Amino acid sequence: MCDIFALSAGFDYTARQYLPIFAEKGKQNMNGWGIGFYRDNRAMVEKSAERVYDSEHVHEGFQRLARVVDSRIIVSHISCPLSGGSHVAHNHPFSLPFLNHVWLFVHVGLIERIGNYKTTNEPAVDADVYPARVFEYLRDQLMSYLCYTPYESLSGSLVKAIRNMLADYPGHYAFFLANESVLFAFCNFRQLMLLRESESVGNCLVLTSILEGLSERQWTPVVPEENTLGKFLVAAGPDVLYLGDVEESSPA
Repeated sequence: MCDIFALSAGFDYTARQYLPIFAEKGKQNMNGWGIGFYRDNRAMVEKSAERVYDSEHVHEGFQRLARVVDSRIIVSHISCPLSGGSHVAHNHPFSLPFLNHVWLFVHVGLIERIGNYKTTNEPAVDADVYPARVFEYLRDQLMSYLCYTPYESLSGSLVKAIRNMLADYPGHYAFFLANESVLFAFCNFRQLMLLRESESVGNCLVLTSILEGLSERQWTPVVPEENTLGKFLVAAGPDVLYLGDVEESSPA
């Protein structure tokens, strides 16, 4: 199974103490990797189809990026052979411009049929893998809600989009969706691990799918509850603005 990582900080921050550990702990996933971040509010993505961990060492390019990336938002993905492709373009993060931001997206899970989804908006993600279609679906839903009902909140619209997606394309989802200042997370089958670093250490928020976390600190499990659609989180800087269950929508 692939693994995902996200960092949210109140100021430009490097993830040098987390990303190499993330790579080492995800070393069973040997089908490529990617790191996404922001520089001057522009989304930047670096990807490789090479193994993230080989010959007892983290990939040199991955280590270099871990040292030099300086961003309020950082997301990363380590691919496994089951993720659907071996070309570098298939690796996450994916990026799309919409709603006056350029968004980054990473996903782990398994969904049937969503690979047939056809977006009606441009641009499309240039990758023939189903996580790209998940991203396009969420983009299309958010644009539909917020372009025609601008008074809607972004997080509320995303929850509606998730409900629709689970109804249209049931499956296993865990993803991070971010712009330059806000991070959204959702999971319905696999727990995420959450760490709020202290101000003395860095005053940031770290999330990962690595089960044991990325340090000896006390990580908080974010676990989808039974009888709900999943767990939803909103973070800005080092703060969790919302963490709760996505419930079935009430009948009209």
